[in-house]
Amino acid sequence: MAKVLVIDDTALARESVAKLLEYEGFETLRARNGKEGWAMMYNETPDLILLDLMMPEMDGITFLRQLRRSTLWKELPVIVLTGVSDDDKLISRAWELKVNDLIPKASFGFEDLLERVRKNLPAHAN
Repeated sequence: MAKVLVIDDTALARESVAKLLEYEGFETLRARNGKEGWAMMYNETPDLILLDLMMPEMDGITFLRQLRRSTLWKELPVIVLTGVSDDDKLISRAWELKVNDLIPKASFGFEDLLERVRKNLPAHAN
């Protein structure tokens, strides 16, 4: 069973996405910010991360930068699920840090999200 870490400071978004994934058979981990997500990964390494960009304590870009520098997790697939739509610099920075996909919260559907999660999971997790 694939394990997905959902990192989002908005409880409704985090819980909705996690519940959907669980309903579809995924195991989920939940974190309110990048700092919490980072600490969680030492106990349970996920197969994929769904990451918001704008969060307190540790934002998504800082989390991504740290992840890509890590020897343990630098290849871990990350899908950005963000409310940021008008900050081209922030989105560009996410792509530079090798995110696998980016989904605007304003326009995503659950089927689309599930399809992208499945597409970006490593072969061993499918």
